[in-house]
Amino acid sequence: MSVRIQNTAVQWAAELTGVREVAILGTADLAFWNERLREEHLLPAERGGQAQLLIVAADAKYLGIRFRELSFSILVRWVDDGVARDAAYLSGAFNSSRVFAFCERVFFSTPYQHAMVRVSAALPAAICLLKKGAVLFEAAMGADGSGRVREPSQHGDHGWEGPIFLPTGRRGNGRQGKWFFARLRGDTRTYPFLHPEDTITISPSADGDVLHALRESHFVAQEWVIREDATHAKSKTYPRPAVCPSTARAQAGQPGAAPDRGDRETIGDP
Repeated sequence: MSVRIQNTAVQWAAELTGVREVAILGTADLAFWNERLREEHLLPAERGGQAQLLIVAADAKYLGIRFRELSFSILVRWVDDGVARDAAYLSGAFNSSRVFAFCERVFFSTPYQHAMVRVSAALPAAICLLKKGAVLFEAAMGADGSGRVREPSQHGDHGWEGPIFLPTGRRGNGRQGKWFFARLRGDTRTYPFLHPEDTITISPSADGDVLHALRESHFVAQEWVIREDATHAKSKTYPRPAVCPSTARAQAGQPGAAPDRGDRETIGDP
């Protein structure tokens, strides 16, 4: 199956089924991410004066090899042929397989590192990222056990799809940006992130740029999105225009807020 974006036919490079997925949608400081994404020629999608961040953890199998991964993305503005689309900027990612992390960096130009990732999609849901034995990121639902009886605020067959923009690199002055197209879908249960019952710990290492940014932008979790039997698909990596249409319009003096479509731009939307 193929999709089209900017008149380009997008073919899937990989499609995984039976993925156990736990995602967290949250907010962060808009000015921080405006400045951070400026060099990428992107603008964060604004809602309620805040940037929207998406953390996705997955437990999946590819070529018979079980792996777990964790990604950190910022939702961004994107308009394709006059239509507002969901889109994201992949700030950083981790894979439990050293081989798969290497392949992601070399063949897909994605910012993956090797690290230990733990994911539990069964309630109470949990995500944990470890490197050299130290916990760098951890999110846990209902540490007191209340998560086991929690009812979802939404339940149905939902998903997210759109272009994922990739970092050009700090030393990549003049380099053309890249992107790929992703699709996540399946039976979805959405839960509010309850404070203080649900907890997040962020302890970045010296080289943990993505986690430093998460903490410095004052990330606040808002929602859990859980799929115990999801389908994940991604395309090959493509070059993208040096300036995105949405950014060009904003630089011309149009408002910076993303179009309000009357629904929330999350991986839990239909």
